[in-house]
Amino acid sequence: MWTDDWIGLPYAELGRGPGAYDCLGLWLALQRARFGREVPDPECRMGDALRRGTVDRYRSRFARVTAAAEGDLLLFLSAGRPLHVGFALDNQDMIHIDAFGGSRVERWRGMRWLGKLEGIYRLA
Repeated sequence: MWTDDWIGLPYAELGRGPGAYDCLGLWLALQRARFGREVPDPECRMGDALRRGTVDRYRSRFARVTAAAEGDLLLFLSAGRPLHVGFALDNQDMIHIDAFGGSRVERWRGMRWLGKLEGIYRLA
């Protein structure tokens, strides 16, 4: 599967590849690799993005949807705040990266993630 080349990559804060990524950096890289899309990068840490309102401004580039398709942005809450994104592979699985295990495929509809899902977003 195409995801094999993207599994096991290391995490780095503000990582934009190719050696390491953060969650948004991986999502942006996959948009380029899979669809040839150049999505603007807010180039800030998630905490800074929240303080500056970047998350809400960035969200306006997307349409909220109820079922995920490949490439959709899955936005997850941590401590009640939108702090993590995943790249939807389909309506069950995602590829994402965090500091606790590098990049991997996980079921976002599983117990670990579904309760944290803030929304599913598609580029408008």
